[in-house]
Amino acid sequence: MYLRVHFFIGQLLWLVAVLQGKTIQGIPGYGRNLIIKTIPEVEGIQSNLYEIYMEPYLYGLGQQSYPVVNRAEKQTGGRNAPGLQAIVYLKPDEESGVDGELIFTQLIPNGPVAIEGNVTGLAAGLHGVHIHQTGDIKDNCKNIGPHFHGYYGRHGGPRDPVRHVGDLGNIKAEEGANLEVRIIDHLISLTGPRSIIGRSIGISKGEDDYGRSSTEDSALTGTSGETIACGIIAYLH
Repeated sequence: MYLRVHFFIGQLLWLVAVLQGKTIQGIPGYGRNLIIKTIPEVEGIQSNLYEIYMEPYLYGLGQQSYPVVNRAEKQTGGRNAPGLQAIVYLKPDEESGVDGELIFTQLIPNGPVAIEGNVTGLAAGLHGVHIHQTGDIKDNCKNIGPHFHGYYGRHGGPRDPVRHVGDLGNIKAEEGANLEVRIIDHLISLTGPRSIIGRSIGISKGEDDYGRSSTEDSALTGTSGETIACGIIAYLH
């Protein structure tokens, strides 16, 4: 009897939430959308992939975001931004001298993620950028693990149909200049199965060859060398 009453009340609350188009505070799940994303098959390599997850509470509420400037100025400026945002403060590995900060913005749950920010101290040339499996940066960048592969087995470039989720390509630094990073990626996410929150981002010493060299190291890391700067990705509130 009591079970039926609870079930009836739950269904009633769900109906009210749907009709109003919003969640009911304190009742997880009611009124939130179910997100289903399909990733098409690549013949001979992988079958169709499906992701099903619930839309987070934070979408559409607006988050406090700040322009990518020095940290002292951040406390004074701000605006309300839709969607989710995350931030990472890069720290140098050993004595590389590379640091910076990046802000990740995702406007809709299954949409692309924009990465914007500044990196300083890089040697001139191309450097690989990757999301790594863990956020363990206690011992500099030694324990951040392999690239975040999700359900993809081979390293690739950001526009390849098959790649690790964390393969973000290369950034190009000029001699003696600060680097402004602007990347838009369709595979990483700030929520769901491909979420990069709590993981780390790493910048490599050398160029990522996108797995084109037909060697074991190329298929795993793009032969981009050691990680010279890294940081943990966390939500920006």
